[in-house]
Amino acid sequence: MSEISQRTLGGFIERELSRKYLRIFFRQNFFLVRPQDLEKRLRLEYPLLASVSVTRVFPNNLNIEVTERKKIILWYSQDQYYLIDEEGAAHDSTQALLPENMPYVLSITDMSNKQVALGEKVFDASYGAFAIQMKELFPAQLGLGIEPRYTTVSRFADELRVKTDEGWEAYFGTGIPIEASLNVLKLLIEKELPKERRAKLAYIDLRAETRAYYAFREGENIESPVTLSPSVLTEEKKTDVSSKKKK
Repeated sequence: MSEISQRTLGGFIERELSRKYLRIFFRQNFFLVRPQDLEKRLRLEYPLLASVSVTRVFPNNLNIEVTERKKIILWYSQDQYYLIDEEGAAHDSTQALLPENMPYVLSITDMSNKQVALGEKVFDASYGAFAIQMKELFPAQLGLGIEPRYTTVSRFADELRVKTDEGWEAYFGTGIPIEASLNVLKLLIEKELPKERRAKLAYIDLRAETRAYYAFREGENIESPVTLSPSVLTEEKKTDVSSKKKK
């Protein structure tokens, strides 16, 4: 545990146990403590917590074990945010939207605007892991920042779109290893897209495993071959890198 201090959690537990139970007994009575209730309250109060385990330790102690999320993933659709857990299920996002949690939030907007029900599985666990890796690996490998607000055309599209701090977007296929896609992107930038050209760039599409496409806002067309080394792909392949007009 690093972001939520033990003191913060301890204070919350003390406040919870000081409340009266059934208006008669105080909750700190060891035999009246309900571990599952405390676990639920902690998860609701602190959305950065991925898991919480509360157990009684005789004679009068509680053992509390927690693990934290690297990021809080929020799914946005039909003007509503949903907190998505590690298994891809949707939960209430009220606490996650508080200002103190914003530094940890990654949001994904579903452009298809499909309705989501609480408890419904929105995406697979691997999709959420991909989104978190993107935030970590993209700046590290490309030296460019990305916004913590992603988009996708649909929850069923197996894709993720990110916007760089230079203003252009990159489209990723979530079924392709992120390292492979970033290697292609880095090679493309180094060989074809210096910073002055990226000023006019609209997007780079990396959703095909061995090809990348890019388009400029003015509709400029470029075609140039790029050869990837065996360190980039499992076997040496010649990759065509071409642009296509934005639809």
